[in-house]
Amino acid sequence: MSEELDPARQIAAYGATAQPAIAARMAPHLRLTQVGAVCAGVAVVAAAVAVVKFPSFAGAEPGLGWADGALVSAVLMLAICVIQVVVWRRAMASWRGERVQDLHREKQLSWIAHLASYVVGLAALFTTMEGSAAAGWSSISAGLLAVTLVLLLAAQVLAGVQFLRSSGPPGTIPAHIRRLKELSRYRND
Repeated sequence: MSEELDPARQIAAYGATAQPAIAARMAPHLRLTQVGAVCAGVAVVAAAVAVVKFPSFAGAEPGLGWADGALVSAVLMLAICVIQVVVWRRAMASWRGERVQDLHREKQLSWIAHLASYVVGLAALFTTMEGSAAAGWSSISAGLLAVTLVLLLAAQVLAGVQFLRSSGPPGTIPAHIRRLKELSRYRND
């Protein structure tokens, strides 16, 4: 019997309700977004300490503005990561059958947060580098801004860009096979 005819091997579409297999496959993905949110939270703390410890010598005021910008970037990335975690948790509840809902609005919000994470990541890159340079590369503040940058990039990769997809996460074998199957059907028709 081919895989297409065997009902035990057929995989339901992502986004429908009460799908424990999908919920089980997506649980590690949800954990990744949670780890990304934790990274963003630690980045906020590191950026705040960097602002407090910023050297106060003559001409350092513009540099403090860059450090403040890094703190704002960290807070914005934390907000984006929290949005992604909340959206993924709602989707998981839907896939587990705990809460019946259409995930259309969640997908839109997640997509917007995903796009915003690139802008925030780029802003974090510039503000942390400029703030580190203004503080003096060997200062505590510069080191904390470097840690902030690494944590913000980790937060973006782990949570910020992980938008909710109705076809499953990118790179999963079932989602990839389903897309190839659909593409093959369109070519044959």
